[in-house]
Amino acid sequence: MRRQTFLRSLPAFALLGAAGSARAQAPFPGSGTISLVMPYPPGGLGDYLARLVAKKLGEQLGASVVVENKPGANGAIGAGMVAKAKPDGHTLLCVPASTLTSNPWLMKSVTYDPRKDFTPLARLIEFPNVLMVNPDFPTKTVQELIAAAKARPGSINYGSVGVGSSTHLQAEMFKRAAGIDVVNITYKGSAPALQDLVAGQVQMMFDNLPSAYPLISGNKVRALAVTGARPSPVLPNVPTVASVVPGFVETTWWAILAPAGLPADVAAKLSAALQKAAKEPDFVKLMEERGGVIVAGGPDDLRKAIATETEKTGKLIKELGITAQ
Repeated sequence: MRRQTFLRSLPAFALLGAAGSARAQAPFPGSGTISLVMPYPPGGLGDYLARLVAKKLGEQLGASVVVENKPGANGAIGAGMVAKAKPDGHTLLCVPASTLTSNPWLMKSVTYDPRKDFTPLARLIEFPNVLMVNPDFPTKTVQELIAAAKARPGSINYGSVGVGSSTHLQAEMFKRAAGIDVVNITYKGSAPALQDLVAGQVQMMFDNLPSAYPLISGNKVRALAVTGARPSPVLPNVPTVASVVPGFVETTWWAILAPAGLPADVAAKLSAALQKAAKEPDFVKLMEERGGVIVAGGPDDLRKAIATETEKTGKLIKELGITAQ
């Protein structure tokens, strides 16, 4: 009798097992929340971009995507957390190039290898930096700035946002390319550096266009040139640095990555959704209003960008003997 009861119960157990298997194999993203880690504080350009990407990605996937701010060490803390996360597509990283391409050269304590510990998904957007001076500083063009620096070597200070940041490295590249001697004054963020530029405590500075634009449009600082390959639609009358210093084209790009070992089908789904989101008209409009240039590149584009930027940045950092403070 017990044997018959046991045999009759087998189909029920089989159905339960099948249901459990179906749940385990539910297609990504399933019902779980996707965490988009932003390794910088709230309120900046990266945070704004991450929140917009999270909204758009959630719409594409029909999933909940939330931004988690994990700031510290030029993005190294948050990036390291993602590198160690489970590679199931539910933990992603939104970072600028410097977190991937400068940190490993600058910091002995970096816990991730940008090429080995992540699955590249998409390179979304590029932002040019802008070269600015205090409005009372008597130079109105890049040529005049270079002439003033050559006339008084070491007398002009520039503000930068941390050692090894794009604002620091671009100023050093400009210094070398133009053959001038200007002095770095390091700040712990863009806001205090820009504040001192406005006050005339430093005379020049490179910074990303979205951060600097309100001060430029309010005539608090004077924009001399942008670092992109062509003038920005946001500042159509401001020339490029390259028009004076040939070959000087430097932009800051932002990308999305996942932990290494992400299943190929999940990576493909995420990459396609991110590239599609970056091309949506409202996303494009919001980014272009801030001086951004849409890239919407896939994994191969991102791999190439990381390799190229890492080599160029590493060479410069080693030649200058720069280490993080």
